[in-house]
Amino acid sequence: MPIPLAPFTLTCAYCSWKKTILPQSDVLVLGHDWFTSCPKCHTPSLERRYATHKEIFKTRLEQFLKLTGY
Repeated sequence: MPIPLAPFTLTCAYCSWKKTILPQSDVLVLGHDWFTSCPKCHTPSLERRYATHKEIFKTRLEQFLKLTGY
């Protein structure tokens, strides 16, 4: 039975790119749910940490607004 991972945030130390991931299962797709290098500056210096409640709320709100067309 798949167990979703805890929400996490990836941050680039060089260009400050940031993305919060809310996994739906234990499968992560490279380039969508997981990155080996920064998609903005292509450095392999991504830091992973648990997402804060504010980051989780913001990401869920963005997903909702995208679905509703706003």
